[in-house]
Amino acid sequence: MAKKILLLIILTIPAFALMLRPGIYTMHDFHVFRQYEFDKCTAEGIFPCRWAPDAGLGYGEPLFNYYGQLPYWLGTIFRLSGFPVLDSVKSVFILSLVLSGISMYLLAKEFWGSDGALVSALFYTYAPYRAVDVWVRGALPEALSFVFFPLILLFIEKKKYLLFSFSLFLLLITHNLSLFMFLPFMGIWWLVRSWDWKFIPAGLLSLVLSSFYLLPVIFESNLVTLTQTTAGYYDYSLHWTTLSQLFLSRFWGYGGSNWGPNDTMSFSIGHLHWIIALVVVPFAFLVKKSKKHIIPTSLFVILALIALFLTHGKSEVFWKIIPGLPFVQFPWRFLSMSTFFLSLTAGVLTKLFSPKLTLIFSSTFLLLLSANFFGPDIWLNLNDTQYFSGKLWDEQRSSALSDFWPKSAPRLPQSFAPSLPSISAGDGFVSIAHFSAHSGNYRLFIQSQSALTIFPQVFFPGWTSIVDGIEQKVLIQPETGLIALDVPQGWHDIRLEFKDSFVRLMGNLVSSLTLLSAGSWLILAKKKYRA
Repeated sequence: MAKKILLLIILTIPAFALMLRPGIYTMHDFHVFRQYEFDKCTAEGIFPCRWAPDAGLGYGEPLFNYYGQLPYWLGTIFRLSGFPVLDSVKSVFILSLVLSGISMYLLAKEFWGSDGALVSALFYTYAPYRAVDVWVRGALPEALSFVFFPLILLFIEKKKYLLFSFSLFLLLITHNLSLFMFLPFMGIWWLVRSWDWKFIPAGLLSLVLSSFYLLPVIFESNLVTLTQTTAGYYDYSLHWTTLSQLFLSRFWGYGGSNWGPNDTMSFSIGHLHWIIALVVVPFAFLVKKSKKHIIPTSLFVILALIALFLTHGKSEVFWKIIPGLPFVQFPWRFLSMSTFFLSLTAGVLTKLFSPKLTLIFSSTFLLLLSANFFGPDIWLNLNDTQYFSGKLWDEQRSSALSDFWPKSAPRLPQSFAPSLPSISAGDGFVSIAHFSAHSGNYRLFIQSQSALTIFPQVFFPGWTSIVDGIEQKVLIQPETGLIALDVPQGWHDIRLEFKDSFVRLMGNLVSSLTLLSAGSWLILAKKKYRA
C-alpha cells in the first residue's frame, strides 16, 4: 500500500506544482487575510481565536467566532515553522489535495482494491470542481473538507467509532456548510451500509467536542448580521447550474458565479466522471464476476445524482422547505458531493476491465483532460509585506464586511477606521495608542471636566474597559456602534480588552473536558487491551 500511496502523491504533484514558487495567485476568497489575522491571536497566546482586529474596515469583527478554525490552525503550524503567511496558505492548499487523495484511496480500497483505489483517488484529486475550489475561488475550508468525506465513511465501514467522531468534529470546525451538505448523504450511507446505532452517540460526541465553536454559532448568531449571507447576490435562486454547464461545457474561467446562466467560472462535473458513471452500472450487470459490485456502484451513482439534482433549478422546492439550506448560498456547492461519489464510482473500472491497463489509460486521459485546470489566473510575485500593504491591504480589510458585522452598529461603516480615538463633547488628546489582536492600550489627557472618548473599535459582547486599573462600563455610540467611554479630567491609562462571554467560556470548558475525557478513556482502553 505504501508504494501505491507514494505513486499517488507523485501523480498529485501537477495539481499544485505551480504553487511551488514565491508569491501567491489571485483568488475569490480572502483566506490569506484571515490567516494573517489568526496569526495575531496565536502570537498573543489567545486560543481559540475569536476576533479579527483589522476586518470590518479596521473596526474589527468577531470573524473567528463563527468561522471554522482548523484551516488556520494548520496554517499556524507552518507559520511557527518559519513559513511566511503566503507560503503557509499555499501549504494548506497543497495538504488538502494530497491528503484528500490519500483518504479517498483508503476508502475506495475497501471496495475496489489497490488499483481501483488509485483510480478513485486520482479522479477525486483532478475533478474540475477541485480546481475551482483551489485555483479559482481559493476556498480554503471547502478544499480541506474533501479530506474528511472519505474518512468519515471509511470509519463507518470499519466501525471505528472514536475515529468517526473525531473526523466529524474536524469537518465541523473546518467548514460547517460542508458538513451540513454532507450529513444527508452520510445518513443514507449509514442506513444502507451500517445500521450500527453506536454511531449515534459517536456523532453526538463530535458535537460536544466542537462546543467551543458550536455554542457561539448557535447562541450568538443573533448578535451579527448573519442574515445578509442569504440576501442579494447570495440568494441561492440566482445561482442554479444548467445541464450544459454540468455535462457538456469545457469552458474554464476565473470569474464568478453570475445571476442566471452567464457564469464566468466552470461548473463541470468532469466528462470522464459522468461518462464512467453512465457506463459502469449497466456494464456491471453484464459482467458476471462483477455482480457483487452492482449494489455499491449503484448507491454511489444514485448519491451523485441526488447531489447534481440539488444544483439545478428543478430542486427549488427542496431549497424552500429544508431549514438552513439557503445558507449554502450557491447550489453548485453540491458539486463537492457529486465529485466525491462519482470519483468513488470510477474505481469500479478496475473490476470490469484489466486493472493495470484501466489504471494506466484512465489516469492518462484524466490528466490530459484536467491538469491544465490546476493553475492560476494571475500570479502575484509579492512577499508578505507587499501583500499586506497599500491597495491590496485595503481590499482585504473591507472584504465580506456585512457577513459578521455586529448588530450594535446600526449601519455599516463607510470609511476605514482612524488610527486614534477621537475626543467628543470635551477637550483632550491621545498621547499613546497601541492596539493588538484582542486588546488596546491608550494614554489620554482630558483638559475639560470630562469628555466622551470614542474608540475606533466596534462593540461586540466581550469588550471590557479598564480605566486607571479600575473596570469601567463600556458605552456604545448609538450612531456608529463604536466603543465609547466617559473619561474625567486629567491623565488616564485606558485598556480595552476582548474577553469571552459566558457562552464562549462554557463552550471552551465543555470542549476541553470532553477532549480530556476522550483522551483518558482511549489511554486506559489501550492499557487494558495490552494487559
